[in-house]
Amino acid sequence: MKYLSLFFWTLCSTFSAAETLTVGTFPVPLMVESGDKGVFIELTKAVAQEAGIDIVIEVYPAQRTLKMFERNQLDILFPALAVTMPIDHERSDAVYIKRDYSFTVKSKPALPSLADLSGKRVGLTAGYPYAASLLADDSIYFERVNYDSQNVKRLLAGRIDAFVVEEKSGRAAFIQEGALSRVSYDPVIPLSEQDVFYAFHKTTAGKQQAEKFSAALKRLKANGTFAAIMAQAKDPNDQRRE
Repeated sequence: MKYLSLFFWTLCSTFSAAETLTVGTFPVPLMVESGDKGVFIELTKAVAQEAGIDIVIEVYPAQRTLKMFERNQLDILFPALAVTMPIDHERSDAVYIKRDYSFTVKSKPALPSLADLSGKRVGLTAGYPYAASLLADDSIYFERVNYDSQNVKRLLAGRIDAFVVEEKSGRAAFIQEGALSRVSYDPVIPLSEQDVFYAFHKTTAGKQQAEKFSAALKRLKANGTFAAIMAQAKDPNDQRRE
């Protein structure tokens, strides 16, 4: 009886000591508003629950989030893109495709392509993951600020010619400033497309966690939960498919 009791005590202790993983993220209009609010926050909670993994979500500035992941102070990084990852990593299946567009004031010529941006003043948001093809174009005069709202105001004031930003968060930033009707972009011509995924550490545990998240994502996509969550960020007039 003594050994049986010890066995059950050990078993219960093992289950009660289940590891909680820390997910690091950063503010993205509409997608990450706080640790409890945003489309990506809701999605991450749903994926973790489906995967049977306990998590806590912490929000930091983008560059700090990347550094904390690099220093092993975070277990998971999201949203992650290959172009910005500071270290070798494991990754989940793609969550969605990040598309960046060139937003311009309606009263001025549209600048939808890289060629159109040549010689122009283009606003970027510091810490955001832009494609290498864009950043490598030295014919474009990039001006970085800390927040999307600053770029919105600079564009409307004529201090920059275009603002390059991801479609959903860009539209949200213009809506927050009450200025969506004053700008335009060509939804058919993205400047770049990049897979967005959950990043994990390059360890045996990280590989297992990535596999669990990928499997959970597949199940959520199959049962409609994923689409229902992501629909909160979808423009009802946008008929394109991912």
